[in-house]
Amino acid sequence: MARLVILANSIRPGGSCIAGVDLATGEWARPITSKGDAIPHWRCFVDCRPLAVGDILEIDLVRPREPSPYQPENQIIRNWNWAVVGAMAPRDIARFVESSHPILHSTDDRVTPETIDKLPPGERKSLQLVRPRALAFEREPWKPGRWRATFSDERANRYSFRVTDQVITGKLERREPIAKDALLTVSLAKPWAPQDKSIDPLCYKLVAAVIELEQADPPSTNRPPNP
Repeated sequence: MARLVILANSIRPGGSCIAGVDLATGEWARPITSKGDAIPHWRCFVDCRPLAVGDILEIDLVRPREPSPYQPENQIIRNWNWAVVGAMAPRDIARFVESSHPILHSTDDRVTPETIDKLPPGERKSLQLVRPRALAFEREPWKPGRWRATFSDERANRYSFRVTDQVITGKLERREPIAKDALLTVSLAKPWAPQDKSIDPLCYKLVAAVIELEQADPPSTNRPPNP
């Protein structure tokens, strides 16, 4: 049985995607079904509540016979006997931050499968915990309910990735503040192309979790001072 500290529980087509770091090995793991599909939303509830970032999840996993070159961290769920056995504070999660640049193979919000195919197997990855600079969020004007995170890294590279963390997008929709000091779990999706094949398949980068390290400042009321 592996013990993962959960660093993402996000939405994906057909269900949920969870990911975390194995506390025994220090390596990332993305649990998937035997068919490689999304995990049903209801399976991501343990003890009648959804898995939360920081939960320490006990889960039985096995590596696939043929690892995906685009998501080498994928591991198959052997059974649904999950248990939350503890929790890790956000500040402690910061020890898993990786400062390699650029984030997930490029400074763009997507990577071609060919780019990944050319990498040595040991350099391929699809999950990275980062500490952003100048983090901000903006709504995607052409797709209601979708948000993007914009930020820079230590080398001043600028990024803009779609957010799939439902807790954070819910807060943004309600106009609740997000802490300026936060970590981001960035995930690289499997190659995708539209049904009409108008473009070649691409691997898109997503912010699968926003991990707030401090309490957000309350929104300003902009009220004039009392006379």
